[in-house]
Amino acid sequence: MGNSLQDQFLKMGLVDKKKFKEAKKDKHEQHKASQPHQQNAIADMAKAALAEKKKRDQQLNKKKIAERQAKEATARARQLIETHKIKVETGDIAYNFKFEKTIKKLLLSQKTIDSLATGKIGIVKQAGEFQFVPADIIYKVRQLNGKMVVLLNVPAEKNSADDPYAGYEVPDDLMW
Repeated sequence: MGNSLQDQFLKMGLVDKKKFKEAKKDKHEQHKASQPHQQNAIADMAKAALAEKKKRDQQLNKKKIAERQAKEATARARQLIETHKIKVETGDIAYNFKFEKTIKKLLLSQKTIDSLATGKIGIVKQAGEFQFVPADIIYKVRQLNGKMVVLLNVPAEKNSADDPYAGYEVPDDLMW
């Protein structure tokens, strides 16, 4: 029972040594022929994995670059605010404005409130504080980081062509 099937065929005389060697040679050639296909398949899989890794790395690199640019823009906006902030005088008139989902209240002078209303200055939030900055700087800050801008009133045009009440002026002494 310890004999292999090939040895048993040789003993029985069904196969001679020459045919046995030819069969062994054919089997070896078939195995050898199938190897390059397997190697090509493995090489193709490795190339595909490498291409996928390269694509992922490029996407990650783009994301890191975008984050870095956003940080740089925020830093430039902070620097603009620091160099151009206006020291406003506190007053006794309450000025209310919307910030995120809440209404904030600042005590300001009438001069500051008028400047805010006409759009000469605006409000930005930096380092947990509200800062007052000229309108032209607000536009620059908005381009760099729009989240920092809290309030900027844009003055409306006095007489527009579509206004049906353009001919009627509101009297100054009108009391409600």
